[in-house]
Amino acid sequence: MGFIALPVSFSDDNDYAMNMVSFAVIRAKSGYNAILGRTTLNSFGMVISMPHFCAKFPTSSDVVTIRGDVRQATRCFQIAVQLVVDQLDPRESQPIVPQEGVINVTLGGKTLLKL
Repeated sequence: MGFIALPVSFSDDNDYAMNMVSFAVIRAKSGYNAILGRTTLNSFGMVISMPHFCAKFPTSSDVVTIRGDVRQATRCFQIAVQLVVDQLDPRESQPIVPQEGVINVTLGGKTLLKL
């Protein structure tokens, strides 16, 4: 549908950072309002820690820490999975047909695998 540039800011109680971010606007069902990619995260100098469910990035005076909400993230994931499942139509699935024959796969002159 197009692109739009919007100001995006991240903050904690002590400091914040703001950058203009270009978003691709699409028509799709989703449990998410926006998806931030590596380019955006890198523009903030952000480091993501999945085990700690947080992100940190430097500002001119401090390091900002953003903590995630596990319950909200789980809910978004459940919505996204349900949207995918709802779009599946079992009548459209094709049966798997076995293929005849064996193919030797060679790499560097050695046969590694037979398919």
